[in-house]
Amino acid sequence: MKIISRIKDLRNELGLNQQDLADRIGVTRQTIYFLEKGTYNPSLTISFRIAEVLNKPLGEIFFQVPIIKEKIEDKSIKEVKEFAEKQDIDYNLLVSIGDLNEKDLLKKFSREELEEIAKFLEIDFNDLFIDA
Repeated sequence: MKIISRIKDLRNELGLNQQDLADRIGVTRQTIYFLEKGTYNPSLTISFRIAEVLNKPLGEIFFQVPIIKEKIEDKSIKEVKEFAEKQDIDYNLLVSIGDLNEKDLLKKFSREELEEIAKFLEIDFNDLFIDA
């Protein structure tokens, strides 16, 4: 799973720039930049400081994106369309697959389709069922 943050949006709502937030938390501006870009996951201590400064619970600042959503977004539109056509799967349903819970996945796709989707996304079949 990939960790996503709403730090930038919440920081902007408070009228803080990256340096302001960094100073209040006790980190460098570059740390805030990398947190907002999603290339750095903070320690629990920093996470709690961010939550305190932004006056939000951790769950409103940080959340996970299921592997499947991340993997489908890594594919080009052309690749996804070609795969959908080859497997005779609705393209729109396929691109929304990362938003489906386990129950909906099993309702909308056959096991064989899900196995092919897992191969296409280059992930373990069971990773299709890990929710955020």
